[in-house]
Amino acid sequence: MRNKYQQIQAHFFELSLGLFAVWVLLSGQFEGKFLLIGLCSSLAIAYICYPLLNITNERTGKVYFVFGFNFLKLFVYFLWLVKEIVKASVEVACLVFRPRMDYEPRMAYFSMPFENPMASVILAFSIILTPGTITVDVNDDGIFEVHALTKGMAEGLMEGTMQRKVAALFGETCEFTPMPEAETTHIPKEVC
Repeated sequence: MRNKYQQIQAHFFELSLGLFAVWVLLSGQFEGKFLLIGLCSSLAIAYICYPLLNITNERTGKVYFVFGFNFLKLFVYFLWLVKEIVKASVEVACLVFRPRMDYEPRMAYFSMPFENPMASVILAFSIILTPGTITVDVNDDGIFEVHALTKGMAEGLMEGTMQRKVAALFGETCEFTPMPEAETTHIPKEVC
């Protein structure tokens, strides 16, 4: 386990390297003086921005780096999420093109208390990106309030697959708890 100072150095180096790579790709300049300017700019920007990229868990006081996850795991999660978005898009398109509007909108609730606040953000955004579901609220205790267009979409969320994948992405244990007793089903369709 690395100590705090080594973690800060590693995160600073990764941020600087990432910024420098973006600079090289966007500039297309490979002369020594331009590479030196890009390197100095990347280091300066990383130095200025690094404190802004640390977030604190309000319950525990532990500080997390925003990009403190495995990028290979993120890429695998992203591919899985794209597949889920396509599946949900087809489902919503079929629902829209039906001659009768026979969907059942509902509010679904589940508890997923993450240690890292960034994990809650990634999960909330993943739910929003998936057509037919919208994250309405996430409270401090990790209870998510999600609007689902159909019963099937709400049940899909209650399986906890997305929650487990986000927990694995951040190296956390999955403490997913569905809350079907809190589910609201009487939402007027005109509101949706």
